[in-house]
Amino acid sequence: MGTSNTKYRSNRYRAVESGSEKFSLATIIGKFSDRSFASISSVRTNYSVSRPWSRVSRRGWRESTLNNPLECVKTAWPVPLIEAVFLPNFKLCFKTFKTFKIVKPLAKGAFGKVYKVLKIDSQEFYAMKVLNKSKIIEENCVAQVKDEVKIQSICGHHPFIIDTPHYWQDRSRLYIVSKFMEGGDLFNLTEKCGTLPEDIVRIYVAELASALDFLHNAGVIFRDLKAENVLLDCDYHAVVTDFGLSKWLRYGEKTTTICGTLAYMEYV
Repeated sequence: MGTSNTKYRSNRYRAVESGSEKFSLATIIGKFSDRSFASISSVRTNYSVSRPWSRVSRRGWRESTLNNPLECVKTAWPVPLIEAVFLPNFKLCFKTFKTFKIVKPLAKGAFGKVYKVLKIDSQEFYAMKVLNKSKIIEENCVAQVKDEVKIQSICGHHPFIIDTPHYWQDRSRLYIVSKFMEGGDLFNLTEKCGTLPEDIVRIYVAELASALDFLHNAGVIFRDLKAENVLLDCDYHAVVTDFGLSKWLRYGEKTTTICGTLAYMEYV
């Protein structure tokens, strides 16, 4: 009796499977559909190539029980957590060094390095910041990095604020590409030239005040203004950069944290 029941269940499953393979919503929709693009068999076929799966999800997809057509709706999550936490700000891209060529390193920070790069198609120079995603997550700075890119991309059209036209991520790193400033930074200028003439200082103060006023009107506080964060373009005009400690504020909102560079902070 046990054997006969097994055969019955097996034959019944094959019948259901055969019927499922032929089932299509086109039989219900009728004249409103000329072809079957909602059949269960087509879903099972197209789903495996419709989007780029990650390495982990591909393995899970192969090992899942997709022999049963009713299981095709149970898909593996396509994006690993280390990539998902930076979406949608940082889009996925795996062709970094086919688009940009590293010229030389410029600086090193807590989460990564900054390089001078050449954009191959336009032959223009940029500054590329390469950040380690694992370190950012460990330090709980995901929101901080996402805000930094958002502020620079939205406010970068101001003449005295750095523009960030490109930013993306791959499996382990974030890439933030900004315009390359040929004049270096204000700190190196003062180290090289010493005390600047008063007329030049007035120009720099006016340019920085214009940038900060623009940010404040946009609801952004900078919170890390220092000579190292003021770049100089080819004409030696000031450009504010490094929005890592910047923050969006709603109208009337206040901050309660103390942040900045210790050498520039005054304790009362």
